Amino acid sequence: MNRLENDDMENNFEFSVRTFDRDKKDIFDLFGILIQYNRKDKVYFIEDEIEDPSVSRMVEAFSIHQALKEGNKITPSIYLESRKVSGTNLINGILYAIQNNFQMIFTHIKFWEDEKTLRTVKPIAIKESQHRWYLIAQDNKDGNIKNFGFDRISDLRISDIKFKSIPFDMEKEYQHAFGVETYAPAQKVVLEFSWQQGNYIKSFPLHSSQKTIKDNDEKIVVELFIHPTNDLIMELMRFGSEVKVIEPEVLRNNIRDRVMDMIKLYK
Repeated sequence: MNRLENDDMENNFEFSVRTFDRDKKDIFDLFGILIQYNRKDKVYFIEDEIEDPSVSRMVEAFSIHQALKEGNKITPSIYLESRKVSGTNLINGILYAIQNNFQMIFTHIKFWEDEKTLRTVKPIAIKESQHRWYLIAQDNKDGNIKNFGFDRISDLRISDIKFKSIPFDMEKEYQHAFGVETYAPAQKVVLEFSWQQGNYIKSFPLHSSQKTIKDNDEKIVVELFIHPTNDLIMELMRFGSEVKVIEPEVLRNNIRDRVMDMIKLYK
């Protein structure tokens, strides 16, 4: 109470046991975090680490929000990335459609074809990847489940036509994915990193399946079980000469061919 009174802006700060109990319940309902009381030490504590990635991200976002709120002026203490994530304004509307089983209609553009199409879909879930947001939905046109980047969606409308829930296990379907692509069969991928870059990869793994199989003063070798799709290839090429694909051979050759194409551009 003394700490909270000192931190609070107002003089008439109050915090009742009833309010505390309500907040504990709200924290459990929202984040799944159970706050318990240790009678021996007379302290409240959280016993388990947060494993749910969605909950971890919410706590992370809350921590950043609090830091910015308490800092009054963001600069010159905190510098935020200037690149903007487009399409996040769609989240609330899409969530509403998902939770209430309403079909959605929108214009979608394919960047690689510069083609606009009108889509009617049954929304299933929202997925985040590489600071981009995607709608996972069943396309009424062919009945296939596809992903649609928020930054490629415009003229979004939520219809009043309802649909039956679509049985689709997001965790299972994307457990081996890097990003949102799953068209290539999941398989073992072995990567050899320079020792310096390998330390970054160990602290921030490429995928949840990552495990270190060799670690010495010269190199770090990791193994993943993942879909070797274009998303993964683009990520590996970002590391340049700091990474080498050991296996599978198809992925190794794919990256080699792209490197050769890059060399031709600079001749």
